[in-house]
Amino acid sequence: MPIFYRRFFILFSLFGTLLGNTLLFADDFHVVVVDKSKNQIHLGTYTSDKIQLIKTLHCTLGKNKGDKQVEKDLKTPEGIYFFIAKFKPPQIKKKFGAMALMVNYPNTMDHIDGKTGYDIMLHSTDDPPRLQRDLDSEGCVVVSDDQILELAEYVQLSVTPFLIYDELKPEYLNPQAQPELKAAFEKWLNAWSSKDIETYISSYADNFSFNGMNLKRYKEYKNSLNKKYSVINVKAENPRFFFHPKYNVVSFTQVYESTMKNGVHGFKSAGTKYLYFKKIGNEYKILVETYSNRKEK
Repeated sequence: MPIFYRRFFILFSLFGTLLGNTLLFADDFHVVVVDKSKNQIHLGTYTSDKIQLIKTLHCTLGKNKGDKQVEKDLKTPEGIYFFIAKFKPPQIKKKFGAMALMVNYPNTMDHIDGKTGYDIMLHSTDDPPRLQRDLDSEGCVVVSDDQILELAEYVQLSVTPFLIYDELKPEYLNPQAQPELKAAFEKWLNAWSSKDIETYISSYADNFSFNGMNLKRYKEYKNSLNKKYSVINVKAENPRFFFHPKYNVVSFTQVYESTMKNGVHGFKSAGTKYLYFKKIGNEYKILVETYSNRKEK
């Protein structure tokens, strides 16, 4: 892979910044799901607050079984990822076939767990007999040329999730199966708008950090904004809940508006936010938070 693509990918991973500034629209929201236990890749839609699988294909996975841990272990990672780039020949090596879709592995959650590696992709191959073998990649997910081109039509960079499971279970596709996560998300959102700093901060894990601030400094920063503004109004449009045994992700369009104490409009923004939740003890806590601002036209 050319070095400038490698640098592009590293910057994405280190800063947790989602490429592009596209908001999460309500209609035709697609997901791509991998069930490693069956060597299956599914195209699905997030409809009526659940994921409905609409197409299933065979895929070839890493030569070694298990969750990817380190560079060159030849394992396919497991987790919730997002597609961050599309490459076609001559941008990619011949062996990748008609197209390669880069995935943001290792993401920030992987960095927290000390995982290493790079260049994890969903790609095709110029050697079709490989697809008859279940385990024949260096860690990527491999399909045919026709299949990658079809799947790519439904992939929106930095928005479309790529969910990779060791074994796909029905409850992972149904947010109603884990109401505690929705409750944790709503508690966080309501506490922000009501300026309840203690409840708001309690939604975060002790090791949470954001823009170089640890949890203590982040609390001080948020409390200063509570004092600055008389009103803070935060709306979450089109929230979507993605579940995985390792961690969960809530994605939504965040609309933020504030009013100064003199009645003048304060800060306004709209963009895409991702919250990475993990159950710690008996409570869901936010470990990672990323935001991508919308470009004004």
